[in-house]
Amino acid sequence: MPLPVALSLVDVTVSYGARVALDRVSLDVRRGEIVGLLGPNGSGKSSTLAVAAGVLDPAEGSVTVEGRARAADPAAFALRVGLVPQEPAVYDELTAFDNLTLFGELYGLAGADLRRRICRVLSRVKLSDRAGHRVSTFSGGLKQRLNLAAALLHDPPVLLLDEPTAALDPASRDTLFADLTRLRDDGHAVLLTTHHVDEAEGGCDRVAVLEAGRLVACGPPSELLRAKPNDRAVLYGHLRTRPPKYLERAIRRRLGTGARLEITGRRLRLSAGTSEELGRALATLLAEGVELEAYRTPAGAVERALRSGGCGVGGGE
Repeated sequence: MPLPVALSLVDVTVSYGARVALDRVSLDVRRGEIVGLLGPNGSGKSSTLAVAAGVLDPAEGSVTVEGRARAADPAAFALRVGLVPQEPAVYDELTAFDNLTLFGELYGLAGADLRRRICRVLSRVKLSDRAGHRVSTFSGGLKQRLNLAAALLHDPPVLLLDEPTAALDPASRDTLFADLTRLRDDGHAVLLTTHHVDEAEGGCDRVAVLEAGRLVACGPPSELLRAKPNDRAVLYGHLRTRPPKYLERAIRRRLGTGARLEITGRRLRLSAGTSEELGRALATLLAEGVELEAYRTPAGAVERALRSGGCGVGGGE
């Protein structure tokens, strides 16, 4: 029987001015699983986490934690999410215990309950023996474990981590993933961002792949990561005129999750998982009135796919 959904993003769109950072992203994270957001810098990973944490409102779409939307009760939403930022958000001049006391009070915790929670999370991340030490004496790995402890103080069902291993050595990275595995086994829903394929493959139950703000694939790493990025079918084109922005957005929605469209000036790059998908994507562009002066692709894969699909497009450059 599938575990209950803890975090749900539905058709989430985020824009920074004219730039679309997330384009209708939908993703569920269930209790008892680790989902990795995989993608290059600028693909939308941090924006996805910011929306999931409730620190960024989407222009469109919805975000719920255990079925509750942030807009309905922001305080209750915040108590159901623990966020671990990329840079450790702890104070060097304070001890580990004092740091957690400060964060616990921000969550409305106090007294004996807070002290019990601090002892519990320090034990969980194996920092009990460093409770009275100033954080200035901690390594990067120890600071990140304290960061994780702070996110767990209020016992949230959803845990979000933004590239948690970015500054860690291999041993510290292994320790962190061991911590996350224990949290998953205890029933937490974990969503983390990374641009390392080996982390996604070795530490995650499912991987969601982001490209230019679009979710292009999601599934078990054993299935998704067999195909390397260089295996994608790619077409390069030169446009007669660049289509209006509204038409670009409409076309991207019609291309499906397997294709990616990039337009820079009058240059175009279209990619997909297979040549057949790429042929269908190109046919979609042409049907929407996009005019290509020329295009090229390795070994004529798209031309063959188009001919086999009966799209009636001749050879490229």
